[in-house]
Amino acid sequence: MELLKQLYRINSYSGHEEEIKRFVLRELDGLPLEIEEDAFGNILITKGVAEKYPCAAAHLDEVHQPSVRNLQEEYGFIYAVDENNELAGLGADDKNGVWIVIRLLQQMDAMKAVLFVREEKATFEGYRHGSDDIDLVFFDDAKYVLQCDRKGAGDLVTYCTKKEVRLCEDDFIPEWIRQKYNYAPVEGGITDVVHLKQRGLPIPCCNISCGYYNAHKPEEHTKVRDLQNSFEFVKTIIQTL
Repeated sequence: MELLKQLYRINSYSGHEEEIKRFVLRELDGLPLEIEEDAFGNILITKGVAEKYPCAAAHLDEVHQPSVRNLQEEYGFIYAVDENNELAGLGADDKNGVWIVIRLLQQMDAMKAVLFVREEKATFEGYRHGSDDIDLVFFDDAKYVLQCDRKGAGDLVTYCTKKEVRLCEDDFIPEWIRQKYNYAPVEGGITDVVHLKQRGLPIPCCNISCGYYNAHKPEEHTKVRDLQNSFEFVKTIIQTL
């Protein structure tokens, strides 16, 4: 899990994603990828050749202000403390999703990926999401968008209650895959794919639990087993659909 821990050690407070961008691009260096940074700062990636691509997404930013972040791991959980040994928050929302996207790009032959900026920043008045500005043309040859930005384990968000947006049908992911990895369709909150659907993106989207808990709080932590299960779930979807 060293890659995951390296991501956690980088503070990427919303609107200040440059360091984590540099890290991710170094990690992907050497892979046969087409990588573009759009005018807003989103990272758009294509690997391989396909008529229609699966697409995975995550956001690079976090809510935690910069501070010392010492990682602790015990009983299958990872959390962070500051220089006073006080809980400090991991930034696992959404570095867990970023970790999944990197690993998929390392293993899949053909796929697209988007790493959004300012997903959290837009919760502050006067700012926009990176997903509000991304050119939807990037998704013209995508089959669907799987975002890994949901707390906990086992949630497959297919409907956003706050915005009343249908992301995909509940049976978009075949039942055998959902049962194998213990996922079920649920209603959930706002993230980048919700904004894409609001803007008229016609393909199925969903938001997937990726093993973080107590998001946006000092008590934020990751259950490693749940994160690993999320990765295998998304990987199986991409290999199947």
